Parts: sequence; C-alpha cells; structure tokens
Amino acid sequence: CQDKEIYMANTTFNGTVRSTSGFSDITKDSVGNVTTNSTYSENASVGGTLAVTGNTTLTGTLTAKAPVVTITTATYAVTAAQSGTTFIFSRAAGIVVTLPELTAAASGEQYTFIVGTTFTGAGQINTGATADLYSGFAILSDPATAGDTNTFIPDQSNDDTIDLGAIEQGWLSGGLITLTAQSATRWHCAAYLLGDATLATPFE
Repeated sequence: CQDKEIYMANTTFNGTVRSTSGFSDITKDSVGNVTTNSTYSENASVGGTLAVTGNTTLTGTLTAKAPVVTITTATYAVTAAQSGTTFIFSRAAGIVVTLPELTAAASGEQYTFIVGTTFTGAGQINTGATADLYSGFAILSDPATAGDTNTFIPDQSNDDTIDLGAIEQGWLSGGLITLTAQSATRWHCAAYLLGDATLATPFE
C-alpha cells in the first residue's frame, strides 16, 4: 500500500503498540521536507539525540563506552563537546594541546590524557586562557629507581601549562593525567607521571 499522510491530535493507546520495522520521530518543514530526529529500532536501540526531562530509572545493564582520540599531530585543540574523552599522546616529536576556555557553565567537564609514546620533544597541555589555572597535584615516579617519587603542586598564581618537556618532568610512556573543570577559573589536575633523573614539576 502507499504511504498516506494522517494529521491528528494527541493519541492515547490502551494496550501494546507494535511495529515490525521500528519507529521514527520526524519533523516536516513548510514545503514537506522530512527530517528524522530519532529512530527506535526493534532491539530498542536509539539513533539520534535522546533528550530526557525529569527523573529516569534504568533497569538492567547499561553499556556505555567513553570516546578515545589518539593524537598524532603537533597541535590539538580540545573542545567542550569532547568532555569525557580519553586522549592518547602518540607523537614522540611533541604535542601541544589547548583546552577550551573555562566558563561557569564549563564546571564538570573532564578529560583524560595518557602518554602513549615516550616524548623526545615537549608535550604540553595549555589552558584556554591565562586566567585559567591548574590546581591539584602531579605525582612523578622514577621506575628505574625504587622509592624515587615526588609530588608537585601548582601554586595557582600563574600555572597555566602542564609541560612534559623533559624526562625529569614525566614524559615517559605510561603517564596519566585527568583534568576536571572545578570552576570558571580552575582546572583540577590529578596526574601520575613517569620520569627519570632529578624529578621536576610539570606545572609552569
């Protein structure tokens, strides 16, 4: 049979509504062009953006995977939309990352960085504005020397760069940095880095 356009007000069904090919939420413009906003398939998957207002109760297993981005370029600009992403440093010659500028609305944004390749050139994570500073800590350990561990804390006066610019500052593969926007002017840093020789602060 052919498709038919049916216009109606709100409809309430008493009983089960079934479809053999899923459901689609659409919008139609003034000339009849149709845009599919969301699709609901037979196995209950949702395509598109699902916006939920109000309390939500989930029963059963929730499976979610955080996005992972491997950085192989000399520079990389992180966006606010990438909150929750894990970034892998994978360019030995050096990588300079710039974070999005903080605002009051940015509180809670979080990014994780893994040193996937030992640097031979500087690896940096810069804040998006000079007024955006780091708080928190960086724990550096020397895997070649038992007990050689030091903790460095930014003084929050001008520290707007995490600089893995030397082996002493933790540029060895295996380091982990988690950054969380704690306010409109502060990124909280929780870093566990691997270095050698006389360990030095990565905060600048």
